[in-house]
Amino acid sequence: MWKGILMKNDIYNIQKRIDELKKAFEFGNKKHVQQLLDEIILFCNRMKENIKGTPKILCGIDVERINQIIFLYKPVLKKDYYEGSYLEEFARQRTYELQNTRSLDIHNQFWKSHEVIKGNVFGSLPMELIRYDSIKKLKKYGWKEAMVDILEIKERKCTHRELAEYCEEQYGHFIIVNEKSTGSELILHYHI
Repeated sequence: MWKGILMKNDIYNIQKRIDELKKAFEFGNKKHVQQLLDEIILFCNRMKENIKGTPKILCGIDVERINQIIFLYKPVLKKDYYEGSYLEEFARQRTYELQNTRSLDIHNQFWKSHEVIKGNVFGSLPMELIRYDSIKKLKKYGWKEAMVDILEIKERKCTHRELAEYCEEQYGHFIIVNEKSTGSELILHYHI
């Protein structure tokens, strides 16, 4: 069964972006037009998925998709990222880029309210929290857009380690978080 509230939010977001699209088209801003078209397509695809979607119950884990949000993420460019000091350098570079785009405080506030339990995405932030000029700068640094499913864990009969293995197998790119405001365990599934 699809989520009516999510559908209303998506319709609102599509309408908002269509209004922005008209302005960007009038001013001949090709990059902004392309970005808005991509976002509209992502919202339309999410609506289609919500109509089809049903909660998954697998391996003693019951999850339900409660939202889908566009994130900006900093890609990991090394396969064996735990070897050597790659992640330390990655973290320094991520911090520099977030500071330089005046997005570091927003990033830190978001991740303080979402305690990371496990995952394999090391730099990301919901796009809706970032100013447009900061988005443009982060993209110049190589950050990319990704649609992210927000999955609430309704029930699980496994350890965090087993949950992480499940997520790696089922979703590929993910972060398991504890949302501090609600105490809910969430899986952020990045469509990368």
